[in-house]
Amino acid sequence: MYWKPQEGPQLAACTCPCDVIFFGGTRGGGKSDTILGRQIRGAEQYGERWNGLIIRKKFKDFKEFRRRIDELIHAGLPAIRVGGEQQTNTVKFGNGASFIFTAIGHIEITDDFIGHQYTEIDIDEAPNFHFIGPMIDKLKGSMRSVHGIPCQMILTGNPGGPGASQVKLMFMQDAQGNKKVPGQIYVNDEGETTIFIKSTLDDNKILCEGDPKYVQRLRSIKDPMLRRAWLEGDWDVFIGQAFDFYENVHVVKDPVWPIPDFAPLYCTFDWGFGKPFSVGWWWVDNDNRVYRFNEWYGWNGEVPDVGMRITDSVIAQGMIEREVKMGFRDSGTKQLFKHRQITYLCDPTSFNKKPDYKGGGQGRSTYEEFNDFGIQFRPGDANRELKIRQFRERLTIPGDGSDPMMMVYPACKHFIRTIPSLCVDDYNPEDVDTDQEDHVYDESCHICMARPVNYDPDISKADIERKQKEKQASELDNISKAAWREHAEIVEGLEEDLAMRKEMVEDFLQNLIDL
Repeated sequence: MYWKPQEGPQLAACTCPCDVIFFGGTRGGGKSDTILGRQIRGAEQYGERWNGLIIRKKFKDFKEFRRRIDELIHAGLPAIRVGGEQQTNTVKFGNGASFIFTAIGHIEITDDFIGHQYTEIDIDEAPNFHFIGPMIDKLKGSMRSVHGIPCQMILTGNPGGPGASQVKLMFMQDAQGNKKVPGQIYVNDEGETTIFIKSTLDDNKILCEGDPKYVQRLRSIKDPMLRRAWLEGDWDVFIGQAFDFYENVHVVKDPVWPIPDFAPLYCTFDWGFGKPFSVGWWWVDNDNRVYRFNEWYGWNGEVPDVGMRITDSVIAQGMIEREVKMGFRDSGTKQLFKHRQITYLCDPTSFNKKPDYKGGGQGRSTYEEFNDFGIQFRPGDANRELKIRQFRERLTIPGDGSDPMMMVYPACKHFIRTIPSLCVDDYNPEDVDTDQEDHVYDESCHICMARPVNYDPDISKADIERKQKEKQASELDNISKAAWREHAEIVEGLEEDLAMRKEMVEDFLQNLIDL
């Protein structure tokens, strides 16, 4: 035997019969080695009938995999590894078995696996994939064996990453937000079994004995959130997050209900069909503090970041039904009560004409569809650089002990789930990564822009224009940069000259008036 699992969670992850397994927790828990060991054991047991697949997000992430498999081959494993550093690698065994490890950087790449069949699919560091939910769904179609080999999917990962909230929703809590028990098998309506097996550094005896200072190095990490995630495997902390959102601070402990009469009411909307739509209801207190008291998240209830695929008219009727239940509309006429008027905000693109069956973009817009049901949207301000500032301003925790300017009711589970896991864009730190599950964020920003706090529009717009120019200049070659600087100096000189001349004219006119 060339690889043997350690007693504890690693052995459990190797022998578990569940269809989909998530093996995750602290750093150094032996997770990546586990999926490599599973592939080796499967190859030894089933021979040429075994065809495995290991996935990571980038090819460079396989550096340790290549080193480890080469180490085992050098120790006598009857296999060869074929492939370079930036390409798919295949591990071929003398008995005809094989497995490959490849990178999937975009959800579209999963289409390349249509027609393939794998006995086991392993996704290493699953929370790093912002499209982990849809990816799992698509890859399940490639899990099959004509030889009767039990097919399984194994995921590994640590807390943090753009897909962490989706992983939590699939393996650590149900659709209602109730926590699942680690080590317990759950069965869905289709009979598929899933389990979360928690790994810890203490369970990896080989690493702890071979490198006893590794735990000490993890404990010396200065960032408390990073230390909790990597050392304790705490899935309630978020690493690299775009917003400081904390349930114990931003979630209302004793929600006010019913909403005070004549309090300003808002409803914000982010359109979605294949992706989830998001609707949020808000009320505003006398201090301009906004409270998100209800929401409707249009996901399919099974796969994170996949929409319900319902039409605008159905969404509009669903919003009205919910507002009737909340006491804002008459149950008979469906009209809003006079003391419960709501301001509806949506993305400006909802006013765009949609293609009709003939094409040409002359179909009815989302705004028109909702207007038929008495919901009159106003276009929200969709400026991405300004709205992230306003969102952060509202989440800021005051130093005087008062509540932040944005509070959330416990019922808004998808706000609480998705907002903390959002990460900033790798290429633009002034925005979130738009490939994430950011629908609740986009929708919520409408009220932040409609009721801004600590906001000077002239300064903000000038600052954005300056940053945009600097970004454009940074992408030029050296000769073009020199020309751009010279042009900027000329423009600056002309603006100063114009301002001086304007001042001279104003002085001259004032003198004429005085005469």
